[in-house]
This record gives sequence, structure tokens and C-alpha cells, in this order.
Amino acid sequence: QCEPAIACLKKGGVGVLPTDTGYAFVARVDSKDAVLRLLEIKGDGKRKKPLSLLCRDLATIDAYARFSSRKTFKVLKNALPGPYTFVLPASEALPRALLAGGKRQWKRNTVGVRIPADDVCAAVLDALDGEPLFCSSVPTTADGDQLVCHVAGPLDDEGDDEVGRWCSLVDFVVDAGPRPVEGSTIYDLSGDDGPELVRERLGPRIPELEAVFA
Repeated sequence: QCEPAIACLKKGGVGVLPTDTGYAFVARVDSKDAVLRLLEIKGDGKRKKPLSLLCRDLATIDAYARFSSRKTFKVLKNALPGPYTFVLPASEALPRALLAGGKRQWKRNTVGVRIPADDVCAAVLDALDGEPLFCSSVPTTADGDQLVCHVAGPLDDEGDDEVGRWCSLVDFVVDAGPRPVEGSTIYDLSGDDGPELVRERLGPRIPELEAVFA
């Protein structure tokens, strides 16, 4: 089931993959056109909403983000794979996104990184030889469904009439059955003042995190 999706991603396609925290739109980091398409699907051509990275392993994270210390590495090693997003300082390897008008204006100082505990997602990432994927969550209906498709058009956040307006805008959907839709727990580890719990969702809080940074 994954082979066509893998081939499509290698050619610069945009699609939908399952993760351990719901389904996500994905595009290769090194495909500028695919990343721009992903942003357009999200209705975010001005690049105001951050994209996270789906990574195969810690070595991939290390290539695209910077660990502020060995303590940070230890935290990620213990928590991943799992339903967490960790915000880290971005490395120079993270490509810039080309905005409207051809201006290279965006380069974030930080990036969210994930290693999902999902066998299907892991198989796709492994087949890409360590190349991470930019990702963004697929919208959820009031009934908790994500894989709902109807009319084409950019997404917005106003009601269920809009959440399925992506079906004809993607190149593939890997339907691996129901997935949680609550989203990942987000920790910001990019600051000098220690970790910040940005959002608590599927991943339980990490009490030892504060102790590691104390």
C-alpha cells in the first residue's frame, strides 16, 4: 500500500500519511514545489503557520535541528518514538521556503521535530533513506474524522464544510485505518530558560524533563 506513496514523494508529490497522533499532509523537505503546495493546501501561502518535521531517527533530527546540550538529546532519546513534538533551534540544513514574489524571506529559527510511533509512517520514512518530511495535521470534523473528502479548495478553520476540501489537491492518501486525532504534546526546548510545555495532548507530561534541565 505504501509503495505508490513512496514513489510519489520521491518525485516531489504531496499526500497524506498516518501518524500516531492523526493523519498529516506531508511533503519532502528538499522539494520546494511540494512544500509550497502543502502550504497552499493549508491556505497558508504567507507562511504564518509552522510546519513540523517527521523524522526517521535521532540522527535525522540532528541533521536538521540543533541539540542545545546532551541533556536535550537525552530527553528526546527517552521520549521518542512517541506522540511528542519537540521545538528545537533549526540548523542551516533546513531549506528556506520560497514565498510569493520570488523572495527568499522565510527562515525560521526553530523547527518542531517528531518521530512518530507508527509502523506505516516509519516504513515510509525508512524508504526515503533518512530524508524527513514536512508535515501539517489534516483537519478533523466534529465527529472526529480526518479522511473526509469532498470539494476541492484551500482549507480554513470555519466549520466542517471546509475540512474535506483537500481531497483533489493531494497526490495520494495512505489510509491505514483509525488513528487518534488529539494531536501531539508539544515541548519547546529552544529557549535558554528550560523547557516550555506549549500544548498537552496525547503524550503524557514528562516530569523528569524539568529535573534534567534543573
